[in-house]
Formats: sequence, structure tokens, C-alpha cells
Amino acid sequence: MTFNCGVSYLATMAPQQWRNETGYLLNKAARRWNAMFLALLREAGVDDIRPSFGAVLVPLFEEDGLRLGELAKRAGLTKQTLTTLIRRIEAQGYVERQPDPKDGRAARLFLTRKARTLEPILIRAIANLDVLTRELDQSGDFAPIADWLRAMSLKESTPK
Repeated sequence: MTFNCGVSYLATMAPQQWRNETGYLLNKAARRWNAMFLALLREAGVDDIRPSFGAVLVPLFEEDGLRLGELAKRAGLTKQTLTTLIRRIEAQGYVERQPDPKDGRAARLFLTRKARTLEPILIRAIANLDVLTRELDQSGDFAPIADWLRAMSLKESTPK
């Protein structure tokens, strides 16, 4: 991967300063968010969900019955990675495959009743974390942060 910024500012930093680098902080914040999310689910009696399941469950809550290719696109994962993840989620009883009525070779993925019963629990947990996140924003205007995170999550190309 090449960068268009010349010498990376990280090259001028001591390794001890890397903890303040954006990527490191994003990763650490995401891990902390996932840990708090899981704790809220555990408090609600849900102990068989992993944060990675969100890559499949969120798009299916938005539109149930997606084919693997479309689900992979929405999740931002390869079909191979998604297939392994779907097997784990199927084993927990949250999704099921059904033949695609328009193409017998393909299958569509659907949320199960068990997954549907989780929806209010997931909404509450996400809402609680959203409140916490906004409380940490000292500027009082969370919109630019959310816009940046959204743009970064949708960015497909690598830096040049």
C-alpha cells in the first residue's frame, strides 16, 4: 500500500506515541464498544451472540431474505468469510437458509423467530451505548463524528 502524503507522520513518531494514532484508537474504541455491547446483552440473558454476528444480522434486520452475494456486499466481507460466519450464526439458531424460488442453485438467508425476539433487546443495548457515546462527545455536536465514521466505514479504496 502506498500513501500520497510522503513520509508518514508515524515514521517521525516514537512507538510509544502510536497509541494516539487514529487507527489504533478506532480499533481500541471498537473493542471497548463490543465489550460493553456484550455486557448489556448478557444482562438481558443473551449469551450466545458475538459482535461479529452484527455483520450478518444488521443487514437481515434491514431486509430479510438476502442472497449471499448481496449480504456480503452489505456486510463488507468476502463470500468466503461470510459463509464461515453464517455457519456459526446458523448453529446458534439465529438464521436459516431457504432455497431461492427464482434460482434453485441459490439460497436466501432469513432471520429465525429466535433472532426476531432479540430485536427489542438489541435496540435497547444499541440505544444505551449511543447515549454513552454521545455523553463522551464534549463538543455537543456528534453529527460530524458520526458522518466521519460512516464515510470511513464505506470507503472502499486504500490510500494512494
